[in-house]
Amino acid sequence: MSYNILYQYLDKLSNSKVLVIGDIMLDIFVYGNAKRISPEAPVPVVNIEYEKKIPGGAANVALNLNEIGVKTSIIGLVGKDEYGKFLEHYLQGLGIETFLLNDGRPTTIKTRVIAGSQQVVRIDREVSHNLTDKKTEKVLKYIEDNLENFDGIIISDYAKGIITKKLIKKLTDLCLKQNKIITVDPKIENFFYYKGVTTLTPNNKEASTASGIEIKDERSLIKCGKYILNKLKSKSLIITRGPDGMTLFQDEKIETLPAMAKEVFDVTGAGDTVIAILTAALSSGIPLRESAIISNIAAGIVVGKVGTATVTQDELKFGINDFISNVEKYL
Repeated sequence: MSYNILYQYLDKLSNSKVLVIGDIMLDIFVYGNAKRISPEAPVPVVNIEYEKKIPGGAANVALNLNEIGVKTSIIGLVGKDEYGKFLEHYLQGLGIETFLLNDGRPTTIKTRVIAGSQQVVRIDREVSHNLTDKKTEKVLKYIEDNLENFDGIIISDYAKGIITKKLIKKLTDLCLKQNKIITVDPKIENFFYYKGVTTLTPNNKEASTASGIEIKDERSLIKCGKYILNKLKSKSLIITRGPDGMTLFQDEKIETLPAMAKEVFDVTGAGDTVIAILTAALSSGIPLRESAIISNIAAGIVVGKVGTATVTQDELKFGINDFISNVEKYL
């Protein structure tokens, strides 16, 4: 095939409308320098220079969609606190439609302290428990009433509680009946509830743990992928493999796309970028293989940035140009 068609596909991405449902969190990055060790304990003393707040988790998936022009909506949980208000205002300010619930828990926050270019520590503040049936029904009612407005749905599962077995079952049934794209970035807790989805994107560790098959070479990778595909009866599966790229499983077809990154600074949020770009492409009618190639290019761009990051249309165009120019190296 001529890979020049990827340019045409890229222009189609902004035509799609995608709903993200999942665990919203706030990523706080605290930057400073460490020039001495604490006299109180064998840890560095970090002198803070500045900090920044960025929507993370499912919200970062929404940011990635919004950045490439996709009409984006998001459902999630936030607290009745300053962080929840910050997230709501941030997302709405970008034109992202929000349906945010609160069930008494605080906003989930991940604070990363970075000295120079090295992450020193991550501090998590969260309360994780399943959403009540009453709140779940409220979410499902919203989706049912608005499903015709979406081309695709992303489940961004960080195992904090909004994604429950009941929600997964009813949501997948709805999407299958109305022939909607539904994709999943899964976590182990709910892994085998995601039956019949369009595709899911576990990483090496998640796929290995869920299947009980340790991925240590090509043979075990294929065995693991086939097991998951057969167990879930999903239309396809993509195992993301960090520096080894990603491997696509679809029926009897198996293909590995090598990693695209020239330099890797930070893998934070790379999975969010993959599921976002992949779903936008699939929802635009782009075939799975080409959708995976575009999402692989996007992942190669974001890991070259420090912190939770997104990819722009211009960066994707540059990445596609590099891919086409070096296609023999990348495939």
